[in-house]
Amino acid sequence: MKKKVLICAGFYIPSIKGGGPIQSIKNLVENLSERVDFYIVAADRDLGDDKPFDNIIIDDWVSVGDAKVFYTDLSKLTWRKTANIINSVNYDVIYLNSFFSYKFSTVPVLLSKFKRIPRKQIVLAPRGQFSPGALGLKSGKKKLYIKIAKAFGLYKDITWHATAEIEKDDIESIIGKKANIKVANNLTANYKELKYDKKIEKSKGKLKIVFISRIHPKKNLKKAIEFVKAVKGEIEFNIYGPLEDKVYWSECEKVIESLPKSIEASYKGAIDHDNIMEIFKENHIFLFPTLGENFGHVISEALIGGCPVIISDQTPWRDLRNNQVGWDIKLSDENSFSEILQECVNLNNKEYQTISKNAFEYGKQTSNNAKDIEEYYNLFKLD
Repeated sequence: MKKKVLICAGFYIPSIKGGGPIQSIKNLVENLSERVDFYIVAADRDLGDDKPFDNIIIDDWVSVGDAKVFYTDLSKLTWRKTANIINSVNYDVIYLNSFFSYKFSTVPVLLSKFKRIPRKQIVLAPRGQFSPGALGLKSGKKKLYIKIAKAFGLYKDITWHATAEIEKDDIESIIGKKANIKVANNLTANYKELKYDKKIEKSKGKLKIVFISRIHPKKNLKKAIEFVKAVKGEIEFNIYGPLEDKVYWSECEKVIESLPKSIEASYKGAIDHDNIMEIFKENHIFLFPTLGENFGHVISEALIGGCPVIISDQTPWRDLRNNQVGWDIKLSDENSFSEILQECVNLNNKEYQTISKNAFEYGKQTSNNAKDIEEYYNLFKLD
């Protein structure tokens, strides 16, 4: 008999504003649904939206792909309702996808402690929230909650999911060396049958740069624009992603207004995930100086889109230059971001095509393998 995993997701498809965890969960379902029954609790609307998604059934379990999903209005999600939803499934494991989410992480943990739901295994994936860059944002509230949670032993019996050794180190630095941490790489879509088909050409002195992510301080778009500002050449900088933090976006707009005429930066809006690969194929370079990612699905997708990446050192993606697929640069080394961008501007078409094809092949090489899938399966102690 197949085991049952109940996932408190926060946001799930068709959401496009909820960030990387949506894709993490979708890929998990697609890779393990033959062995596991997945039940997902998620918001009935996208991040920041006032109205629910069109054409979905709310407050009932419905089939979405290979999973059952319970869409609900978060503003009406009380402790009692959360307990009722969880208790409606005879689950084996609860999988939480945030540490700081009150309704989708704290409440389920407390319900378990108070025995309002069965005391079964809980696996928690902090999704990069313990990285130094992420913790540095609104750090006062976060540090206070961590202190209270540890004082009351809320997470004493939790299994922690780290998606890379770097995240394991981050979890240990916050929770302690005795924490029960399992490392399982995030799963990707199946890219094995894809062929390289990027047709964009590259002229020396010109560059099309793309940024795709939530517009939020953690993703560091403002710095990315500043890095581009220092580069000489004819540059098109295309920015995609939901405006999660409008105050921060206004700061980004001020930097955009200061750009020289040779640099055209424009905001293209949020995009459906189904279109992301085509956008990468239409641009030369992916610029993403993020403050912290536990995996970074968008980095994997950029590589598959034949887009060499220029990213910070706050992700598991390392040694990119030696692999000739991109650059991972220390956040403190700001000059290097602009210098690398200038190198990319100066590439001719032949040079660019070489690194673009390398990126695509590396993306395929680092996508799912049998070991990754098995490690994720074992994360839930299902056998």
